[in-house]
Amino acid sequence: MDMFLQNIDLIVVKKLGEIAKGKNISSQEFLKASLKRREVQRELKDYDKGRKEKSLNEFKKLFARNNGAQEIER
Repeated sequence: MDMFLQNIDLIVVKKLGEIAKGKNISSQEFLKASLKRREVQRELKDYDKGRKEKSLNEFKKLFARNNGAQEIER
């Protein structure tokens, strides 16, 4: 897939070129790798957030059951 970016500050373009040159890759390869890495990080963050929410919901259910059991025992 081809992407075209417009209105990118020249300083940003030069900085991307410098970083890519330091890694001995093209600016396009560097940008592509950076976008992929960012997407993977976002997916991991969303996955972790989902796991935390699921764990919290399970804890709330367990707490509600245990709290309800204590109320009956009293």
